[in-house]
Amino acid sequence: MKKLFILNIYLFAFGFFTYASCTLPAPAKFKSQKVESCQFGITWQFVEDAYSYNVKYREINASDWITLVNIGDVSSYVVTGLQPSTTYKVKVAAICSNGKEGLYTSEMTLNTPSCSTPFNLGASAITSTSAIIFWSASCEQSFKLQYRKSNNAKWIVINHLKSSPYTFMNLNPATAYEVKIKSECGDNNNSDFSSLFNFTTIDKEYPVSNKNVLLVIIDDARYDTYTATGGPDFFADTNMSRIADEGANFKLTYVAQSQCAPSRGSIVTGTYPHIHGVKSNPPENASDTITLITLPQILHQNNYFTGLIGKYHISKYPQPGYDFWMENHRPKYIDSKYDINGNENILYGHQSDVLTDSAIAFFHKVPGGKPFFLWLAYKAPHSPYTPRPEDEGLFDNDTMPFPRNYELYDKNYPGFLYDCSNSPDSTTIVQDYRSYFEALQGVEVNLGRIWNELENMGIMDSTLIIFMSDNGYLFGEHHLYEKKLAYEESIHVPLFMRYPKTIKSGTVVKNQIAMNIDIAPTILDFAAIRDTFGMQGISLLKMLKDKISRIEFMYEWNHEECVPDMRAVRSLSCKYVQYYCNDTTEEFFNLKDEHENNNEVLNPQFADLVALYRDKLNFWRNYYQDYSYDTLYTCSLSNLQHRMINQLKDPLIMLNIFPNPSHHHFTIHFMSSEKNINSISITNMAGKLLYNEITDLSGEFVKQISTESLAAGNYCVVVQNGSHTYHKMFVVQ
Repeated sequence: MKKLFILNIYLFAFGFFTYASCTLPAPAKFKSQKVESCQFGITWQFVEDAYSYNVKYREINASDWITLVNIGDVSSYVVTGLQPSTTYKVKVAAICSNGKEGLYTSEMTLNTPSCSTPFNLGASAITSTSAIIFWSASCEQSFKLQYRKSNNAKWIVINHLKSSPYTFMNLNPATAYEVKIKSECGDNNNSDFSSLFNFTTIDKEYPVSNKNVLLVIIDDARYDTYTATGGPDFFADTNMSRIADEGANFKLTYVAQSQCAPSRGSIVTGTYPHIHGVKSNPPENASDTITLITLPQILHQNNYFTGLIGKYHISKYPQPGYDFWMENHRPKYIDSKYDINGNENILYGHQSDVLTDSAIAFFHKVPGGKPFFLWLAYKAPHSPYTPRPEDEGLFDNDTMPFPRNYELYDKNYPGFLYDCSNSPDSTTIVQDYRSYFEALQGVEVNLGRIWNELENMGIMDSTLIIFMSDNGYLFGEHHLYEKKLAYEESIHVPLFMRYPKTIKSGTVVKNQIAMNIDIAPTILDFAAIRDTFGMQGISLLKMLKDKISRIEFMYEWNHEECVPDMRAVRSLSCKYVQYYCNDTTEEFFNLKDEHENNNEVLNPQFADLVALYRDKLNFWRNYYQDYSYDTLYTCSLSNLQHRMINQLKDPLIMLNIFPNPSHHHFTIHFMSSEKNINSISITNMAGKLLYNEITDLSGEFVKQISTESLAAGNYCVVVQNGSHTYHKMFVVQ
């Protein structure tokens, strides 16, 4: 009894200490956004260790606060149900996991207007004689719309419209119109007019192109999310998976580098990051331009009307080859800034809705008779996961996926692995998964709007639709929460293609490997444009016709944060990963174990395969002209369980020669984890010594050698590194 009493005291004291120790500061950067007659928005900065937030508001003359309790781990909120022409006070506080409130912000005073102006005015289903006009409004009961021909001074007025949308009839073909709208709030209390919106009706004589291209890219979306790829039952993605069901589903699609900007660089150029030069995510205000010719430039030169709407990430500023540019890669989902043809504008609403409205408007701006190419890149479901307000809580009653391989690696794993990629707890994983699917639901709904618009315009079946993600994401697998790494969840992405005239409905490709570097060559093939631009990818249309094959590929990562340079080879059966560390750091997975639970690189049973895949990696690095200057980082395998007998003796070696074949000179790049003096020799095919040099550079060197004294033919470079000798063949032309 005494022991139980002491234990109860201890638990009470511990619980009191935990409760008392959770003291949270007031959220910083507390601001208002979009104050309307019946609602206002507020934003703040996340508070470290906060579990959720409480919001309090009241009318200026009211004594009691209205408290919105536990609104979630969010940094913005819209307070609704307010009165027009009223002054309100509002404040926000973070709360601890035990429910204790932290400090509240200072009170903010906001005045709701008497009547709010409609926003997001746009048009869809534009024909030669009609158009549908739509707009957004939060509070008002009716609207007044005015429109006219752009060269006409007289407005046509339509009063007391109850809701969006409205259909114009009896318009003139090939004619420019302008529209504006205001809210009617009663008793002659109207809002200001919206900004003018312009549209042009179609010339009825223009033919419809049958070679349009719509490339839909979503962000950080995993392969296993969709019905077509075995996703969870609660996520009914009829619009996303429709493209797979009515076209081709490439089951084995991978990225050259698992990161937003490098992947998009590969999509737009058809090359690896070490070729196009975007090897990491640039700063938000970067103005970089890829120096290689890009897909939109080629299409623009071949009579395509080209547009980019959404995320590009390499630069927010207009890039060569686009007729229309509307870029946004900021973290903010709602009421965000967009660079529109070089001018920065705030567009109100959730990004998934805004991008869709803009895409629909783009379809109707395509000059008659021209095919179009549209890069439509949604930010969702990239973190911070921000669903549309109507999608919040949609999956609260559903069981979320959870990784079957959640356990930490505990042997033969790269020592740096958990330095900056460690997973949060299981509760957070489930919460993030729920928000991930809620954010993706906005894309699902909006793609339905896109498909409907294309069908209404009669061009759904004459448009090649490609749906994909820029990269995958580790959602707690092996306690990792990241992309970058070469594990399946990070590099495996969805890829669906639909074009009924060429691609048979229900096609499933499961024994060939597709990549993001294949998108540009595929679109060029579709447009009947010959690839003379040095792209490294292949046409997937040719793969569908069994004219080309890929059963293995190279993955690359270029050092950033805690992850060193790495290269990997993934085939249909195995994966080999090589990290550029000062101690041999490799992984080898038998993909019969789809969860990659065991690194077999030190298992004697796989010794021959490991040696083979090391050779494969050297081959693919040379094939893809990957002559980057690798740096050795301080890292190694952790908790080694066993080593092959010769493992302690085998250093990490790379010997590359480029360019190969050579004309005027060539460069030798040698790298070894052993710090020995090196000698370089060149022999002809008869073994005659033609060149010899001892270098004082140990471990790694880059050496350029002239070919002026060498006749055209085949030669061999020999590097003596301590007691080891390494050979590489090259050709002089």
